[in-house]
Amino acid sequence: MIVEYLNLIIEKSTLVIERNKTITSYHDFLISSANMEKFDAACMLIQVVGETARKIDDWTSSNLFSNYPQVYWKGIFALRNIISHEYGNVDPENIFKIIKRHLPELITCINIILKDLTTDKYDNLFMRK
Repeated sequence: MIVEYLNLIIEKSTLVIERNKTITSYHDFLISSANMEKFDAACMLIQVVGETARKIDDWTSSNLFSNYPQVYWKGIFALRNIISHEYGNVDPENIFKIIKRHLPELITCINIILKDLTTDKYDNLFMRK
């Protein structure tokens, strides 16, 4: 189940990156109705990424992601909450940075996690007590 959810994070992150290749500045989101729709869609997919990451973190009692400090996991969880509960406060500049810089870093990290899971590095996280 966790592998499928990690793959979902990669899938949704990649989709956001691909759909926003033509966006070169956060201002681009604001210049047309079509680009505002891209912004809204990106936020919803980023929300899915955050929700999925939160589920994995809960299932592993925060013991999996803590081994990968190169990603600011608390920020991912917090952004999910902001998008869900305070959408009017979502900053297009931050979303632009997330799409262009942080999502590619997240994908790289998730691929490392997937590799580590295939080598049974974290079997102890999944053993029943």
